[in-house]
Amino acid sequence: ANWKLPSTKRDRFLQAPEEHDFWQADHIFAVAEGGGGSGLDNFRTLCTPCHRSETSKLHQRLKSKRLNEGADGSGKQLDIMSAFSKVKSSEEKTKKKRKRKRVAD
Repeated sequence: ANWKLPSTKRDRFLQAPEEHDFWQADHIFAVAEGGGGSGLDNFRTLCTPCHRSETSKLHQRLKSKRLNEGADGSGKQLDIMSAFSKVKSSEEKTKKKRKRKRVAD
């Protein structure tokens, strides 16, 4: 990895190192991509900067996948008005449930 450690972090690492500062467990096949049910052969140990880099790459893949699939998972992108109407209807359902709870108390 091509990285430099800021002097403030370096000093803390030397004076009060913590377990997660140096090494991270990483799923080779990411849980978010279906790798959650696998065994120990799906784990590897990465230095913290490399793990951060791999996690960033994963987030980019997931973001790209969401944009390509659309918000409803159909493969079609939603127009902005339909996206807000779904949020609004969900909020209305939540408010109705809250009102019911208050009446029952």
